[in-house]
Amino acid sequence: MNRMVEQKMSEMTDVFNRLPNCRVETSEDGKVWIVSDKPVPWSDAMDSNDALSAHKIGSITPHKSALGLYIDFPHGLLEIDQLDDIIDPEMTLTYFEPGAKTSTAKSWWRFRSDEKFDSLHMVLRKTELELYDFKRDEWVRLMEEITAVHK
Repeated sequence: MNRMVEQKMSEMTDVFNRLPNCRVETSEDGKVWIVSDKPVPWSDAMDSNDALSAHKIGSITPHKSALGLYIDFPHGLLEIDQLDDIIDPEMTLTYFEPGAKTSTAKSWWRFRSDEKFDSLHMVLRKTELELYDFKRDEWVRLMEEITAVHK
């Protein structure tokens, strides 16, 4: 993982750690989880029975020169149109439909809607990662809205 990925990951984890309803934890195997203080509303739909899985909101995945975010929220909380301008304000990310094969070279994002919960997944690479501002008011408000459902 390069220095820029470390810096941007620190920015992102700082945002989540400052929100009142969640925190960032690193598991023994090095995975970085965004967890709620209370079980997530859809925890009964999860396959795993470990204590952490009932509280998992999402994950942050650093790569050699990229950073990924996967975050879940209650079905119907947000629509894709509400996310587009916040996730991709510079319109530099490629949108991939759920189930479509994603790029290993370009920055991208997707929105998946399911009966139990919806998800936002994004991977930022190189230039997009360097320029992305995780401390932007709109970004912080969106993450606050997503994590507020876990009060």
